[in-house]
Amino acid sequence: MAEPKWLQEMNRDEYIKEDFDAAGKSVAGTTVDGIDKNDPEWLDKAAKKVNAAEGDDYVKLDSGLLTVNQLNWMLQNTIGELTFVDDNNQFLWYNRPKDPNAKMKAKRTPDQVGDTMKAIHPDVRDVIPNAKKVVHALRTKEGGHDDVYMPVPTGNLKELVLHYYKRVEDDKGNYIGIYEWVQDLYPLVKYFCETTGQKLVVDEDATTGATYRSNSDPDAATGASTKAAAAEEEKKEEKPDASSGASEH
Repeated sequence: MAEPKWLQEMNRDEYIKEDFDAAGKSVAGTTVDGIDKNDPEWLDKAAKKVNAAEGDDYVKLDSGLLTVNQLNWMLQNTIGELTFVDDNNQFLWYNRPKDPNAKMKAKRTPDQVGDTMKAIHPDVRDVIPNAKKVVHALRTKEGGHDDVYMPVPTGNLKELVLHYYKRVEDDKGNYIGIYEWVQDLYPLVKYFCETTGQKLVVDEDATTGATYRSNSDPDAATGASTKAAAAEEEKKEEKPDASSGASEH
């Protein structure tokens, strides 16, 4: 993902200390003890232990009164993928898609709920260090930032995937976790452009986003077409197969 410059410049020695084993407790006092965090049945076991509200039980919110079912239905139909990780780096919730066959941009499964951050991130390349960087940045409000925008280069300007991370605070301003919102923005941008008569184009004079643009083909209609691939196609056209007229690649 494309990190903002201020995030790239963070001190690795500091953010790598983030405890992704979730060995501590939430400052809000909401950590459920006595249950293995990585137990695939954590949700049911933890809910039973704390006698959690469910179904038609009402939940009084700061600006509304809804049943647990109503909250679930609303969040299932909310645009984008939402997740919540607490300040102890424990993955506690995501808005499970209403369609069980829906393909998620950032795939999560019910059995992962309750897992540590270490368990839900693959230990390959720099995945875990980069995740620790984001968490630590928001935990400490690095440079005054309380959110992180990370566009994902897909090689196609018809698919504008964004990962947005937001610091969550209690009423006293204490850090209590992060919610992540993942969404392909292109359908929204496309609708906006069609409705207002505007157009999405590449700004050749822009001083930022060069890495993202270099992997994207502004003329791509579908798929993961890239400028590199287009250049390769041009080379093929310049060198026709003399023996058959049909190059094999």
